[in-house]
Amino acid sequence: MAMVCPQCNTTYEQRWQCPLCMTRLLFYDVRSPADSPLERSLRGRQQLWERIFIGLVLAQGLFYGLRHLVTAGVLAIQGREAVEQMKTVAGGVFLLQGLRMFALFVSTVFMGAGQRQGGILGALIGVWNGVFSVFLFADFPQVRTPAAILGQPLLQGVLGAVGGWLGSAVWRPLSATDLAPSEAPLSRRRPLLRRNSDLFRGPVAWVRVVAGTILAVAGTLTATLVFDKILDIGQGRLATSDELQDRLITLEIKALALLCGGVLAGAATRNGLKQGFCVGLASTFILISIEIRYVEHGLQMAGYTALAACSLSLVGGWFGSRLFPPVFRKPRRRGRGNASLG
Repeated sequence: MAMVCPQCNTTYEQRWQCPLCMTRLLFYDVRSPADSPLERSLRGRQQLWERIFIGLVLAQGLFYGLRHLVTAGVLAIQGREAVEQMKTVAGGVFLLQGLRMFALFVSTVFMGAGQRQGGILGALIGVWNGVFSVFLFADFPQVRTPAAILGQPLLQGVLGAVGGWLGSAVWRPLSATDLAPSEAPLSRRRPLLRRNSDLFRGPVAWVRVVAGTILAVAGTLTATLVFDKILDIGQGRLATSDELQDRLITLEIKALALLCGGVLAGAATRNGLKQGFCVGLASTFILISIEIRYVEHGLQMAGYTALAACSLSLVGGWFGSRLFPPVFRKPRRRGRGNASLG
């Protein structure tokens, strides 16, 4: 007798409870050949706008990470004057543009993997990335020309289409013939087995929440030490001009730690928002209890800490569950041993 989970739509034999969602299984054995439930279930688990958003975040984040790495290298080797000339010298502009193209290509390859229309998805990511390039590079004199304004989205759209096509060609999407008929999920009625729309439903992965909380709290408390260590390694060449920039960079390190803690907690889970929210609550309690004795305006600091920790961890948990979805294993059928007939 086939039983189906109302949340993940996974079928099991000789079970009453879903081992992944910990919910009661339902009996629903109505198959419709014309509806092709397998093809319907193999469609994109993520919406188009979600993959475009993740691709843009990945492309921009990878580009700025590479840009800071190159800037630090040039600053350590040639000094601050060489860094300031990167915006005006043709070689510096081509270098930054090459880094942006490389980051876009890597992002579209990942986003196109397992997608039937990876080229179209990569083209959309490339066009929007080109639009952002025009706005974010507005201080470059080469970008303010009409040819650059129109050419950036077009050029990056073509490159994104190539990257998306390459990702879908190397990592081909699943088809109806890749799974055996016994593995095909059962069709469902909308009123009875509606897909889980509650993003906070499901169990809490306490091990991931604890690991994410440790990462978030440790990164937040050691942000100043990490920044000072970076300045010591740079031997004064990476020093900022005023105290406001030091505080801003320290806050960015803290925000990155909270975001990474949420990503760690939400990765490989179905309800990433719930895992990230738990990390935010735990991090808020620990940080407030540690730092409230060292500040003057304790209530104001507690409000800012709670808002930043919960929001960043929440976004990180959602992003982690979308970027690293859960991997399901095929359930093993239990044999009846000597009691089996035939």
